[in-house]
Amino acid sequence: MLNNSEKMLSWFMESLEIETSLQHLSRYHEQWSTSIQGSGYASFHLVLEEDCHFHFLEQQDYIHLYQGDAVFLLRDLPFIITDASQRTAPSLQQLNRNLANTKSGTVLNCSTHLACGFFSFRSKLSELFLEALPSYIVLRQNDHTLIECFHIFELIRNEVKQAKQPEKNTASEILIERLTSILFFYLMRHILNNPNNKQIKLWQLFNDAVLYPLILEIISRPEHDWSLTEMAERCNISRATFSKYFTDVAGFSATKFLLYYRIQIAQKLLNQGVPLQNCAEQVGYQSISAFTRAFQRVTEKNPSAFMQKV
Repeated sequence: MLNNSEKMLSWFMESLEIETSLQHLSRYHEQWSTSIQGSGYASFHLVLEEDCHFHFLEQQDYIHLYQGDAVFLLRDLPFIITDASQRTAPSLQQLNRNLANTKSGTVLNCSTHLACGFFSFRSKLSELFLEALPSYIVLRQNDHTLIECFHIFELIRNEVKQAKQPEKNTASEILIERLTSILFFYLMRHILNNPNNKQIKLWQLFNDAVLYPLILEIISRPEHDWSLTEMAERCNISRATFSKYFTDVAGFSATKFLLYYRIQIAQKLLNQGVPLQNCAEQVGYQSISAFTRAFQRVTEKNPSAFMQKV
C-alpha cells in the first residue's frame, strides 16, 4: 500500500461501523444442509470442525471448506451449506431436521461444526465500499499471509467451547461476535494491502497515487467547499478527466463519495446533539435547506426527524 494510506485504511475501518450478530453455533451430522439466506444482511460462516461444501445457488460450482476456513458474504446471496458436493436445495423443514442440538448425545458423531451470523453496516458510506468489494471473500486456514486472522480464529474456537457452559453462554456469544468483527477487519486490511488484489475496485482506490492524497484531504476537511473543479485541480487533471477517472477507479463517483461521507459525519454530529445549523456548516453546507436536501437524499429521512429519534 502507498505511503500514508494506512491513515485511509484506519478511516475506512471506522467508517464501516460494523455490527456482528451470531445467529447460531451448530453441529451437523449424517446428511445435512443449512442456510440463513434471505435476511438482507451480509453474513459470515466459520468452519470450526471438519469440512463442508458451500454452494451458491446461482452458480454451478461450490467451495470446499475445511476446518479453519471461513466465508464472508458481503451481499445477501442465495446459498446452502451441505455435507456433500452435490448441490440440493432443501426445504425449510429439512433444514430444521438436519440441525443437531449441541446438547444432545449425537455431538460426538457430528461431521461439521459451524458458527454463522450476520454483518450489518450502520453507515450509508459502507454501501459504496461494499459495492467496490467482491460479493464474497474466502479465508483459508493454509494461507500463511493471514497469520493474524488465524490467531483470532483460534480465540473464537476457544469461546465456542466456553459457550457450551450455561453460565458462560451469553458472555461467550458476545465475545464471538466481537472477535468475528475483528477477524473481518484483519481480513480487509490484508486484502487492501495485498498487490494480488489489484482487480478489486477498493484496492485500486486505496492504492491510487492520484486519488488517495485527495481523499485523505477530503476526510480531514469535510467542511471545505469541494467542487469537482477544485478536486480535479488537486489531482492535476481536467475536470472531465477527473470525473471519469475517479469513477473508473473507485466504482462510484467523487460527488457521491463526498455526499455520503458528509452525511455520515452529520449523523454522528446530530447524535451528539450538535444544532442543525452548526452541523450543516461542519459538513460543508451553508444553508439548512441545502443540508436537508442532501441528508434526505442519502438517508430518506429529514434531519429534524432524525434528531428527535436520537
